[in-house]
Amino acid sequence: MSTARLLARIRREFQEHPGIVVTLPQAQSRWSLDKSHCTQALETLMAEGFLNRIGDAYLWRDAPAPQFRIAERAQMFH
Repeated sequence: MSTARLLARIRREFQEHPGIVVTLPQAQSRWSLDKSHCTQALETLMAEGFLNRIGDAYLWRDAPAPQFRIAERAQMFH
């Protein structure tokens, strides 16, 4: 697979599943890449501003912020 096709595939997957966050080993497994090629792809996507890295995790820079709802606690009766 060409580099351009690989980068397009990774971009598409992050866009289709905007909440995914992957570590390098997870990305290697997900896209069947060796460490060198996977690192190069992720670094390329970071350099172009598509991905962010937080610690050892990669995520889509434009992913929508997660929305949380706080569940109300049921009142306990004694």
